[in-house]
Amino acid sequence: MRGSKGVFVAGLVLTLCAGSGVAHAVEREPVSGGLLAVPDFQTPAPNVAAPVESPAPASAPAAVTAKTVEGDDTRWGLLVRGGAFTLPNSIADQLFVKHPDVTGPIFGAEIRYHGEDGGRGVASIGVAVDYVTTTSYGEWQYTNSTQTVTGDGTINMLAVTVTGYWSLFPSWYVHPYIGIGIGVAHATGQYQDNQDRNQWVSADYWVPAVHVPVGLAIELGKGFQLSIEGRFIDGISLGGAIQARF
Repeated sequence: MRGSKGVFVAGLVLTLCAGSGVAHAVEREPVSGGLLAVPDFQTPAPNVAAPVESPAPASAPAAVTAKTVEGDDTRWGLLVRGGAFTLPNSIADQLFVKHPDVTGPIFGAEIRYHGEDGGRGVASIGVAVDYVTTTSYGEWQYTNSTQTVTGDGTINMLAVTVTGYWSLFPSWYVHPYIGIGIGVAHATGQYQDNQDRNQWVSADYWVPAVHVPVGLAIELGKGFQLSIEGRFIDGISLGGAIQARF
């Protein structure tokens, strides 16, 4: 009897343990397919990598200006120019009441300062002297009270101007330019009276000078520049110039 009682107690303990395990399994959520879930394991937290920082954008390269050509250390220029000139009636009428068309050659020289940017820089400034000389044949009259004379006459003009120049695309070997300047001009004229070959009638007049050159420059190396230009300098001038830079 004592042995039977011990077997009964052991069976009761096993029955209780088995029931506890089944109850624990039933409380767990089933996996797909109706099977009971496997024992719970702690799911490791996902390893979230730190965001990769985008590289900072590369700074834009400094703008390359077309002011100068590398190695151009010229600062000054000496320029000579020449061409054909037509004097407008607005100036010739200040000298004579009646006169023929006034045309002739124009010659000039200029000292130009290019500054720290050198001879191939954008801007420069020049002081120029231009001389116009004309000889015309036709009808001349000094004033309304004098008679009209047919013969040879001359009108000359000397102008001194200060002009600022600006080059477009100066790094190019062929590039345009424009300028604007102001100064003063002295015009003189004379003609010979056909009635008295020894008597000349003369006049002179001071006028303000406006100088507006527009041209195309051709670079001939570091020290020389050739240009073809049209200018207004109290008249119309078409010609060319050559400049030596140093």
